[in-house]
Amino acid sequence: MDNLAIARALDELADMQELSGMVPFKVRAFRSAARAIEGLGESLADLAAAGKLEGVRGVGEGVARRIRELLDTGKLAEAEALRATLPPGLTDLMNLPGIGLKTAQQVWKERGITSIDALEAAAKEGRLRDLPRFGAKREERLVLAIAAWRKRAEAPKRRPLAEAWLAADALCERMRAVPGVLACEPAGSLRRRAETVGDLDVLVAALPEHASAIMRAFVAAPDVVEILGQGETKTSVVLEGGMQADLRVVPAASWGAALQYFTGSRDHNVAMRTLAVKKQLKVSEYGVFDAAGKKVAGDDEAGVYAAIGLAWMPPELRENRGEVEAAASDTLPRLVELADLRGDLHSHTTETDGKSTLAQMATAARALGRTYLAVTDHSESLGFVRGLSRERLRAQREVLREVEASHEGELRLFAGLEADILADGALDLEDALDELDWVIGSVHQRLDMPREELTRRVVRAIESGKIDCLGHPTGRQIGHRPPAALDMEVVLAALARTGVAIELNSSPTRLDVDEHLARQARDAGVLVVINSDAHGVRELSHLRYGVGIARRAWLRPEHVLNTRSAGELVEWRRARRS
Repeated sequence: MDNLAIARALDELADMQELSGMVPFKVRAFRSAARAIEGLGESLADLAAAGKLEGVRGVGEGVARRIRELLDTGKLAEAEALRATLPPGLTDLMNLPGIGLKTAQQVWKERGITSIDALEAAAKEGRLRDLPRFGAKREERLVLAIAAWRKRAEAPKRRPLAEAWLAADALCERMRAVPGVLACEPAGSLRRRAETVGDLDVLVAALPEHASAIMRAFVAAPDVVEILGQGETKTSVVLEGGMQADLRVVPAASWGAALQYFTGSRDHNVAMRTLAVKKQLKVSEYGVFDAAGKKVAGDDEAGVYAAIGLAWMPPELRENRGEVEAAASDTLPRLVELADLRGDLHSHTTETDGKSTLAQMATAARALGRTYLAVTDHSESLGFVRGLSRERLRAQREVLREVEASHEGELRLFAGLEADILADGALDLEDALDELDWVIGSVHQRLDMPREELTRRVVRAIESGKIDCLGHPTGRQIGHRPPAALDMEVVLAALARTGVAIELNSSPTRLDVDEHLARQARDAGVLVVINSDAHGVRELSHLRYGVGIARRAWLRPEHVLNTRSAGELVEWRRARRS
């Protein structure tokens, strides 16, 4: 059982305890432990074997005992016992977007509602509006949210980009070590960096005589839980966690053609074939062939595109949204790359809900090649994550300057804050913000406000003159919470008017803004900041996911604020605020 699975199990135990009315401080202990475990850089199984579990921050004797139980049995007897005392549909209610644990508990206790069907019926019939924090408008939003949830539940299961990317990294690393493998790369929507991925498509180049041994090595991997089909050129398996992976073995002479074909998208490939036909060529996964059937390209992707008169196109652009025409006229953009990012302007530490200290975050950022890092812990109004008061914020700045000095000019640290945008659009700790180097304004609470009211709230914060960047603007969480009902045209106009940047938050569950809003921001003249929103040292590497989305949005380096040096960033901020 890995760390993330253990963290989820502790969260579930805390849910069962809270629903059962257990003392709050005990519930908080398990939630805090789960957050600490999520960012832990060491295996809990290894720590348990070494007798060092109690040394982990947030893990006391009681939590350690339950971790050992999970490692030994894969489940928690206490959670199972508590679950048996609760109505079976209550956890489904709790996980419904816009509901959460407290509301699920409320409708259960006060209306006897224990299923999504019953909740939907009650909302449609107006039986919830007299409950505290409800009302007719919330009933309407609830009906819409349930309809959206049903639609998502019926859709084919897709995984977040980060989950698929990590799985493909591990799979390809393993396959490259197999004798006879000449190359191994992911294809499909993962290679195009789509925000969600269905099945993993992986290609291997090899000599035909090695194909059988390669397939045997593939299905023998420890994370393969089911073999769906096994052949000489294609094998499909199910990995731990339920993701399907399809491996294809292709000859080296067809590597480029196969990689191009299986990367897609379908619409891009149709446009490619249409252009090829006009030139009396045929394009397939085996190569490019002339009218006489002679192969003219196929061993590399660039050659495949060149054979039909096109420049090579970055996979992220291959959606038939103008990239073929741009390649034909040699006007493809030079897209932003991870190496272009000079710094990261959104990070958290143990002062609030982070899992690593300020010093640890700084050292890790420098090791990743960043030249600056903004430390932006949460503000005071977010009490549930121990948001910073004015006094703690000032004390953190003193620590920050000491840590910065220890890096001897190799890393610039910006004293920042993620200031909560309050319900009326005012900013938390507003009178302390002018003392800071960098300020993010973000909405964390009451995302379900009516569209016009929520838009006014965000625009007021943008126009305050106090923030440099609008953080995770829509508040969405992929697969769990839909985007807030913001009028983004109005928001983008306010950002353009004031010069405030917009964040592309690289957190795997957010990727907020998405590729469409990122492109709209670019077109509106709004600078994009690609941030990690890291809550621990391991999460600083999340920037690659945001870069993938930015590339799908056709963003160049000049469209991204944190491709600038620390000095240029300071000058940009000074000029904008003068």
